[in-house]
Amino acid sequence: MKYHHGDLKEALVQSACACCEESGFENISLRSIAKEANVSQTAPYRHFKTKGDLLAAVAQCGFDELRRRMEEAVQKTKGLDGKEQFFEMGIAYLEFGLEKQNTYDLMNHTSIYFGDYPDLIQSSEAAFTLLVKAVKGIKPELTEEELMSQSIKAWAMVGGLVAILRKDSAQLDSSAGRAIELVRLDVKKFLVQADII
Repeated sequence: MKYHHGDLKEALVQSACACCEESGFENISLRSIAKEANVSQTAPYRHFKTKGDLLAAVAQCGFDELRRRMEEAVQKTKGLDGKEQFFEMGIAYLEFGLEKQNTYDLMNHTSIYFGDYPDLIQSSEAAFTLLVKAVKGIKPELTEEELMSQSIKAWAMVGGLVAILRKDSAQLDSSAGRAIELVRLDVKKFLVQADII
């Protein structure tokens, strides 16, 4: 891996993100990342005191990508009904969870204590805030408490769908795209019946 002077930290994070997807976050080590970046084994410790610090940076990248995908879904559906925008945002979440499975697992794993990483909290909250805005757009009459309750419900349900689709697509030996295609209409019905949209 080549990097310019001064951007070693970013190069290490990108290497760790790639390694996470290739072999799972459990198999990432500061030593292996140093080897891939072609730097000394001690170099990563200038930026990451522990493996946990590095994993938090990888999880943050995951939340940033999830937020970007959700924003792109909103942009693509601009001018459409708020429910359609919300639905497409949910599909973007599902696609991310199916395509970036190891990163998604890390983002939801208990090995990282979010309270230790303010930047990670900010990235995760930015993705969730998009969902809250979408729910508020559909149901402006909700109180703040109801809004948070509905938003958490939606986030949890879509996360549950990711788990179900991952299991089904693995058993059916189908791609993430095919899994989404198979359930697209069912997901919309599910969200309506669950009183999310």
